[in-house]
Amino acid sequence: MSRIKILTSFHRDSDLFVSDIVQPIQVGTDVNGVVSEKYLRDNTGDHISDKNRMYCELTAQYWAWKNLDADYYGFMHYRRYFSFNDAPLKLDQYGNIVYARITPEALAELNYTDEAIQQAVEPYDVLSVEPQDVRILDGSLNVYEHYKRSEFHRIEDLDTVVQIINERYPEYATACKKYLNGRYGYFCNMYILKKELFQDYCAWAFDILEEHARRTDFSDYDINEYRVSGFLAERLWGIYYTKLKQDTTLKCRELQKAYFLDTRPAPDIQPAFTQNNIPVVIAADDKYVPYVMVMLRSVVENSSPENNYDFVVLHSSITQKHQKEIQEEFQDHANFKIRFYGVAYLYSGVDLKTHFHISVETYYRLLMQDIMKCYDKVLYIDSDLVVLDDLAKLYHTDMEGWCLGAVKDIDMAGNYHGKDPARKDYFRTVLTIANPYDYFNAGVLVMNLKEFRKHYTTKSILDTIAKHEWLYMDQDILNYMCEGRVKYLDMSWNVVMNWQNETGSRMEVMVCAPHQLYLDYMASRKHPKIVHYAGFQKPWNSPECDMAVYFWQYAELTSVYQDLKNRLLPVPIMRMGTMPTVADGADPYRLRNNGLEENIFIDGLYIKLINKLNKWFPKNSKRRKWLKKFARIFFR
Repeated sequence: MSRIKILTSFHRDSDLFVSDIVQPIQVGTDVNGVVSEKYLRDNTGDHISDKNRMYCELTAQYWAWKNLDADYYGFMHYRRYFSFNDAPLKLDQYGNIVYARITPEALAELNYTDEAIQQAVEPYDVLSVEPQDVRILDGSLNVYEHYKRSEFHRIEDLDTVVQIINERYPEYATACKKYLNGRYGYFCNMYILKKELFQDYCAWAFDILEEHARRTDFSDYDINEYRVSGFLAERLWGIYYTKLKQDTTLKCRELQKAYFLDTRPAPDIQPAFTQNNIPVVIAADDKYVPYVMVMLRSVVENSSPENNYDFVVLHSSITQKHQKEIQEEFQDHANFKIRFYGVAYLYSGVDLKTHFHISVETYYRLLMQDIMKCYDKVLYIDSDLVVLDDLAKLYHTDMEGWCLGAVKDIDMAGNYHGKDPARKDYFRTVLTIANPYDYFNAGVLVMNLKEFRKHYTTKSILDTIAKHEWLYMDQDILNYMCEGRVKYLDMSWNVVMNWQNETGSRMEVMVCAPHQLYLDYMASRKHPKIVHYAGFQKPWNSPECDMAVYFWQYAELTSVYQDLKNRLLPVPIMRMGTMPTVADGADPYRLRNNGLEENIFIDGLYIKLINKLNKWFPKNSKRRKWLKKFARIFFR
């Protein structure tokens, strides 16, 4: 068997594939210091590591030329890999097979085993990446013009290289002219060569680059322009490869190229406690910090001292200042641990569509099996809720054989049954769930990650995200994927509040649900274990909304209470939380807010315009009816 060595250049801590054949090598070690002791470095033996700012990944190629003994030499980047799959894979417009991250599924699709790589390489003398049409890249007529138009590139550098080739290596002049005048470029300094060809290429290329450096004044090159030797080498490889292809005795192959959008290592989240650990995951953005405070306070007030509560907050924007404030708020509780992890990288390059009042953080629960890889089971709860019972009881739900534990969504059931005819078409054409009344609300979940991993991969989940225009984003996706693998919880664990405005209320929707589901919901309202302010109306914006009393009960126990009250001014708060409940004997069919005739609250914005709307759209007028129809699009 041939000794094949493919070196993957990296300069920062990254997820990397490693095998006997594929070996990561840190470049620029003399410039930036050692990133990892585990891998090869370009500053041992005979090297040019200190020239990395100019030579880029070529310092790895120089190191291999001078220090590594192999039959084949190959080179990749920490974000760009060869594909060894014999079948063509889908490419983007730039000729890349795009993946969000380096995952086992991606590597399997690219055929990354040493046996597969050996079989792919050994029949050939030369392997290169597939070329890219520069007309598609930037509209250039040829490779020469593409260099001229590329950012941080100076055309006089390429002109100097052409001059050196004509002077020192005239046998390459024809190939040089042909390549630079052609449409197709072989970029990224990625190739695999037999030993004798590799030795010849390095002697040729580094001689040209060194001569270019001797002839050039770099004193006014900025830090990006100074990467000139790396830029030029991409064109030198194309010229050299064009010359090689003229030799009919050489066997050549061109491979597709994979591009990984993010290679930062995933956080290693270990359980916070060794005993009685109750892991609870939430997702929030920075503007939700006060409401996260209230939710956490409600958990603390209803917790048991014999359990330890391990909170993991997933986010992309919570500032260090706010993280510290939350942690300090609960630092006196030894059985509570609150940690923050930024996980937006998991969705790099993924089109995360959002609408209504929902932020992209809602998608984070979809990749929980990867984020919480050291856990077999976790609770996931939304940030817009309060907890009225011990979460340990929910966590200890027997989930053997089930992927998720969740509460049926009475709102969706009511819309499907009669309030929203379009919902039936959506279920039939998109969700395709056998029993629409089994649809669940994803705001409170018991997640059996051990079972989840048996059925779903990162790739399958990301593919599902892209499959449809989902109405309720991640919630629809979970319902779509997990059909038949959901254990339904008592509805008291996720009691959705009854939003209401001038056009209607959620109760008018819920009453359309199957009668038993409706009765179960009404019973859960009397003894809720979790109150969920799902929808556009929130107690911090509408202090008289349904079940707001629970929110303000716990808000008063936090350091953000005064700030929350100040945000409501000039709204009167004397009747805060006085919304009647079914337990008070109110008619569930006619629950209404009183005293808000002058105000509308939408996602934190206080807009005083009802008087103007009444003037512009008089009651019982055609314009008023049109306005109501338009409003229902947004406030179903």
